[in-house]
Amino acid sequence: MKKRALLLGATGLVGRAAAGRLEEDYQIIPAAGRCAPENGYCLPVEAPEALKEVLLRENPDVVISSVRGDYPAQITFHRALAEWLAGKDKRLLYMSTANVFDGRLTQPWTEADPPAPASDYGVFKRDCEAMLGRLLGEQLTVFRLAAVWSPGCPRVRQLRRSSESGEPHPTYPGYTINVTLADQIGDYARYVLSRELHGIFHVGTTDTVNYAAFEEMVCRALHIPPPVFAPEPAEEEAFFAVLPARGEIPADLQMTVSHVLSALKTERSQ
Repeated sequence: MKKRALLLGATGLVGRAAAGRLEEDYQIIPAAGRCAPENGYCLPVEAPEALKEVLLRENPDVVISSVRGDYPAQITFHRALAEWLAGKDKRLLYMSTANVFDGRLTQPWTEADPPAPASDYGVFKRDCEAMLGRLLGEQLTVFRLAAVWSPGCPRVRQLRRSSESGEPHPTYPGYTINVTLADQIGDYARYVLSRELHGIFHVGTTDTVNYAAFEEMVCRALHIPPPVFAPEPAEEEAFFAVLPARGEIPADLQMTVSHVLSALKTERSQ
């Protein structure tokens, strides 16, 4: 019998990627904040009591959270989730972000580095990670994601819209980044959950690339006529990269920028 996985944020890019790789091993119970997915639940972050009802009804073995919404409401929602999971033979996989380092952009960061956020979003994610860690200990796994791309993702669609409309497309030549392929998140999730690994994992390419140069590479790979790029000035070079350094992840799950670009090309055949 398959284990049961409650997927919070099932209709988003990250949620869909996780479901696509996990459905072979898990019975996926989808939930979203604005409407109920097929055979699933509508669970807005403002409704922690509804979350508790679903947890009692479905009794999932694993919960995967990539929800969005008001930051204080998300903290309350995740605290209710963690309190229900705590002490049980269950797991939480929480999707976090490179923004937990957005207050210190002096170099790429690995899982061993302490967060240093400056933005409201980064501070919220850091605080939520810490709260979940206190309540769940080794029941918790955190994925920190670089910018997520997939064939036809919102970032690709925006490049196409800018190209077609002629409107200036903001880009950031002062930033060095790494990127994440959506399918890689699902592959990491399957591997980490099957081996009961815990702690923090950075999910993204092992190498870095200039932000503006990468958008130009995407346009070339997908045969998108280059939009009118509007470079945002930067006082000095900044790094917005979370590099994977956990030794438990095998080489066949690691990716480079070239791997991501090759995967994006599949859009042209869809």
